[in-house]
Amino acid sequence: MDDSTAEIEKQLEELRGSENFIGFSAFDLFLDDDESRKKVGVLKISRHNHTPDTGFLKFTFIVDVYGDKDIREQVLAIFASFQDTGIDSEMDPNFMYIRPSEPAYQKDKAWFIGEVFFHFDSASAASKKNVVGFFIPFLTLRLPIEFRDLDWWDDDEANNHPQKKSAIKSITDFIKSKF
Repeated sequence: MDDSTAEIEKQLEELRGSENFIGFSAFDLFLDDDESRKKVGVLKISRHNHTPDTGFLKFTFIVDVYGDKDIREQVLAIFASFQDTGIDSEMDPNFMYIRPSEPAYQKDKAWFIGEVFFHFDSASAASKKNVVGFFIPFLTLRLPIEFRDLDWWDDDEANNHPQKKSAIKSITDFIKSKF
């Protein structure tokens, strides 16, 4: 790695701030209407703070594409459509999807890794309650995805939120709360 690449990576790390891994969930990503063609993945959720109250939540999607270029392209297209501005709503959070680059090494081609960032201006906006009650339902409405139980890495909000909750139950509760 040359000096300019190392400097860029150092700057990116500084911009990202400190990471606080808060949870993870397995999920099924549906490539089309044929349920047998779904891909299994893992969602990693972390909090990055620029100041004590501001920063962003990073949702990292890791999908096993088995090194198949066609499946990788299909998954890439699904995630690229995530940021389609034609379906934006006033209720959407401030978010950004970063299109992953093509893996340089064969060993990295087995996986698709995509990241979605949700910016927040207060610590409460990045709470676990909002992850379950807003961000997960938002992702489910935008992607052909079904989350399994969320597992929390720590229990700092254990008194305010159950340790595990089904994403389907969360989505159902969220939709019911709107009607």
